Amino acid sequence: MIKCSHISAFPDDYLKLFGIPKDGQQDTIREFINAIERMTGPKGISFRSEEDRCKFKGDALEILSELFFTRFNSNPAMGLTEYTPVKLDEDFGVDARGINANGQKAVVQVKYRCNPVEVVTYADIARTFTSGIKEKWIDPSEERNVFVFTTASDVSRQCKQVLDSSLVVISRAIISRAIDNNRNFWTLCFADVQDYIRHHTGDSYAI
Repeated sequence: MIKCSHISAFPDDYLKLFGIPKDGQQDTIREFINAIERMTGPKGISFRSEEDRCKFKGDALEILSELFFTRFNSNPAMGLTEYTPVKLDEDFGVDARGINANGQKAVVQVKYRCNPVEVVTYADIARTFTSGIKEKWIDPSEERNVFVFTTASDVSRQCKQVLDSSLVVISRAIISRAIDNNRNFWTLCFADVQDYIRHHTGDSYAI
């Protein structure tokens, strides 16, 4: 079962966001982002603050991140097993942990960007690396142990230079190739979100 607890805060809205696949059309990362922007826009969800509005966007992508890594965990280029979201009171730059294709510990940072040109910076990921080391979640001498799951087109050049072989970037283009119009993926996502809500609330939600 999906572990990301963010769903509990807005169960109806997350069910609508993941929705029932539309016979192979519009089930794309672009439409997913557009839906998030509509839900956080003037006619969407009522939030207490701008901070809560921004948090919803990041939380939605964290849910997708868990579902993504769960489905593609055996992919040698981007797979992670034992994907585990980090608790909010332990989140100092790391959103999740897992085991990479080499069988080594890895950390994940999820970064939402509406505009793909707005790249993820070194400052965004430096905390992920240092927090991962401090908490003994990763070994700094190992490779491919800092994963960035993002709707940006890329991370900055400085980020690549400093983190070098430690870094694995799952960019918008990579996400798109894996899930765009992948009806099986979206069907399973919807079922997982629905199961989480049913398990944690006792209610059966349907759209």
